[in-house]
Amino acid sequence: MSQHLVGIVANPASGKDIRRLVAHGSTFDNNEKINIVRRVLLGLEATGVSQVRFMPDTYAIVERAASALDLHLDLAPLPMPVLGNPGDSQEAAQRLADLGAGCIITLGGDGTNRVVAKGCSDVPLVPISTGTNNVFPRMIEGTIAGLAAGLVATGATSGDDIVTRRPRLDVLLDGKPKDLALVDVVTSRQGFIGARALWDPGHVKEVVLSRVAPAEIGMASLGGLLFPDAFGGSSGAYIAVGSDTANAVADATVRCVLAPLAPGLIRRVPIASTRLLETGEAADLRQEPCVVALDGEREFEVLRPDQHLRVILNPHGPRVVDINAALQAGAATGAFTVETTIHQ
Repeated sequence: MSQHLVGIVANPASGKDIRRLVAHGSTFDNNEKINIVRRVLLGLEATGVSQVRFMPDTYAIVERAASALDLHLDLAPLPMPVLGNPGDSQEAAQRLADLGAGCIITLGGDGTNRVVAKGCSDVPLVPISTGTNNVFPRMIEGTIAGLAAGLVATGATSGDDIVTRRPRLDVLLDGKPKDLALVDVVTSRQGFIGARALWDPGHVKEVVLSRVAPAEIGMASLGGLLFPDAFGGSSGAYIAVGSDTANAVADATVRCVLAPLAPGLIRRVPIASTRLLETGEAADLRQEPCVVALDGEREFEVLRPDQHLRVILNPHGPRVVDINAALQAGAATGAFTVETTIHQ
């Protein structure tokens, strides 16, 4: 691993999906991403990072960020084609892993980080939230993110409490690996992928979550609302949405959860059944045609009723930098302390 190389994957398409029309999500424009990357670069340089390689994009986010700065970093785009689709982020992550990057900073939402996680191997991530439903990345000041990534990449801080392993959900179709998710796998009654984003509980059949946590948004919010005693553990969750038609009777009361499914979009979600999933456990989903959404975006269709969809809670997901722990450890080891001579 090159201890002085940091990668940046800034997705120009994040923060712009249809949930700006059907809900009240903020539009995260690329000019703000430029501002964030500018502060990230200053944080990286301050910690002694010598090289930065980044995903090229048609908006030139990183180049524009650097143009206003007098940097001494070796800053260059990755030598890769720009296709303008999610494959760019995965390709960039794979190339950064091959270069031995000490850390990768991402700008995007859950979908962006899912794609990066498919290519980054064990390179630690610093995910900065610039998407819509953000469960995996968090809102963090770019300067602080750059400092934390720099401490990890240069080896100034290390340890299992600094870089932690997140779980993931492995999706198998007819027993063969199909894809993965970092936060949730959702099956939808809709018969087509369409606008990709998922927000209407009336379309949802089943939900599988990689973890149970409070204060989340999207389908991931269901876990914390249904299993408040599971906070802080390693459990995931399976949730069947809708009434239990097999046991339904006239005028029966259906249990509903009031959930924030998108920014400003709070809906009652009917719950048919639930259970916690332990590490390594699988959830076998209903064998019927559906569309499968991964981390909030519809990705593929299951066309035949005889196809078998299975989701496994895998503890070996991406490694993520704990920002607070990294900065605390850096301060404790003197990474921010310098001695200077004052001339009078």
